[in-house]
Amino acid sequence: MSTSSSAPTSPLEFPDRLETVRAALRAQEPALRTVATLFADAIATGGLVHVYANGHSRLAVEELCIRMGALTGFHPILQVGLTSFTDVVGPNGIRLNQALEKVEGLGEQLLDEFDIAPGEPLLAVSATGQTAVAVDIALAWRRRYPAHPLVLLCSREQARQGAPKHTSGKTFWHIAQEGGSAVHLLDNAMPVGDTSVTVAGRTDTYAICPVSSIGALSIVQCLNELTLRELDARGVRHHVLRNMHLKDTRDTYNAWIRDQRARYARALHNPAVPASSRRT
Repeated sequence: MSTSSSAPTSPLEFPDRLETVRAALRAQEPALRTVATLFADAIATGGLVHVYANGHSRLAVEELCIRMGALTGFHPILQVGLTSFTDVVGPNGIRLNQALEKVEGLGEQLLDEFDIAPGEPLLAVSATGQTAVAVDIALAWRRRYPAHPLVLLCSREQARQGAPKHTSGKTFWHIAQEGGSAVHLLDNAMPVGDTSVTVAGRTDTYAICPVSSIGALSIVQCLNELTLRELDARGVRHHVLRNMHLKDTRDTYNAWIRDQRARYARALHNPAVPASSRRT
């Protein structure tokens, strides 16, 4: 038996919250252009932009690294245990993922797997900028590659106001403040706590509709556009994953894969990286 309410139609608030994301993108345009130039510097020379995330932030990495309209040159650093928790419960559930997010030292372990060429940047994505493992890889990057660009994408306000979860006492905000011109902080525009709509209902008050993923996806698509525009302005014709559904064959799937494979191969064993700096 179904029930219905005689109360007036409730409002739909969430679409209006997206205006905050749009305004944040426009406000950050100079920073986005600076970061896109750094990305283009690495990609134009056959290198990579390394992209890390854990938890839901993996969506931003997928959006850059393998997606219709994606450029070659973006290299995902996605560890399964830190990113695959959609079983919700059980051995691949959310509680195990959250336990792994607290393990320090994983940043060094992840970076051990790759040879980072001169000038290549890291983009680290964390909704809050507080998660211990995300802070860990950012700190490890700064220790190993202090002259390389580090781009941190998170909620600026949450990272600034929130309590650090890493034993260093730092969040992305602190790393950006201490990093000088080598570190760039981009804001996903989420409010502190992430949820954007409060439903004060008859049964309870509910905080819902997080925007961190939408903000992060919007940021990386801005970077996607600006990086390609920068490459094109330099006269670099680049591989883009075309729309196979529309039978666009200007840049074939195989050509895109081959270019990406060559870049990945260099990351796994790069002759330009001194053997003395490699860790086994």
